[in-house]
Amino acid sequence: MSISMIDINRAEYLRKYIKKCIDEKVLPGACFGIITRQESEIYAEGHSELIPTKKLTNAEVIYDLASLSKVISTTTIILKLIEDGQITLFTNVCDILPDFKYKDITIYNLLTHTSGLPADIYDYEELCGSKQDMLKKIFSTELEHEIGKKVEYSDIGFILLGLIIEKVAGPMDVYFNDNIAKPLDMRDTCYNPKENLISRCAPTECTDLRGCIKGTVHDEKSYILGGVSGNAGLFSTIKDLGRFCKMMLNKGSFHGKRILSESSIKMILEYNTEGLNEKRGLGWHIKDKFDHTSSIGDLASKSTIYHTGFTGTSMFIDFENQFAFILLTNRVHPSRDNMKLIELRKNINNIAETAIFKEI
Repeated sequence: MSISMIDINRAEYLRKYIKKCIDEKVLPGACFGIITRQESEIYAEGHSELIPTKKLTNAEVIYDLASLSKVISTTTIILKLIEDGQITLFTNVCDILPDFKYKDITIYNLLTHTSGLPADIYDYEELCGSKQDMLKKIFSTELEHEIGKKVEYSDIGFILLGLIIEKVAGPMDVYFNDNIAKPLDMRDTCYNPKENLISRCAPTECTDLRGCIKGTVHDEKSYILGGVSGNAGLFSTIKDLGRFCKMMLNKGSFHGKRILSESSIKMILEYNTEGLNEKRGLGWHIKDKFDHTSSIGDLASKSTIYHTGFTGTSMFIDFENQFAFILLTNRVHPSRDNMKLIELRKNINNIAETAIFKEI
């Protein structure tokens, strides 16, 4: 049986490459980690904060995960509720959320982004002044595609998954803390960081309306919903996410604690959108060698799951090569106009793939 080991020389090359990106102002700074089942190498380069004062980043800095929340929290909770017999993949959304008007959309459709719902609510700033306004807008949103016929990455779909979790299992942040964060010893991972954690949070965008956002969720929809929603809102550190990755690589277990069943891990890796425009698993994007638009990287195995976050975060878990790579940054600080990281993610992920070798 082979064991994946970290190649320190290649890991150092990756560190230098990311430092070069920081020097070229692709991002202000970054925490990143290479994780195997047995070991971790964690690095911190550059700054976590540029405005109002410069602060160097470190492994204790807490980052706004943005859409990584969809897979670390929302997808994981949904799978746990399935394991506990409280829902199934093919439970109709309207059976749990009666105000949702489409009778044939299932939890499976939401997880695979095949519901037909649009990607976003584009006029929420004008129409959604409160949580109730936002919920009304979500429940009244018109479909853009026929159900099950096209993959359309949808924040709306994952907001609905968060509402399903709340209806079935209670507050989403409480469930996540009790059933995922605590068993994994993810001490600094939470929604709506408490006052004692805010000083460690990396700020995101500086806006006229909200000032320099720090310690509250950057995503506007999640912000209106109170900071806890299915699409965004989770904050975490590189160390905590390393524990999550170890759990996934160890077939759902962490230090003897079972978080997910091995069957759930296998199900995440299944290709669920056969014949459609994009390769999707449950929540996660799956490596597709024919998808040239994905930033997952050329060298990732076909058993790789991946996700990104708008703030600059990303994570992939390569089950064939038995390792994970996490990149935490706040590329939207101080402005979202910095799009350079998006162009370079594939390069970074390719280098990360070379930082592993297998020992027999």
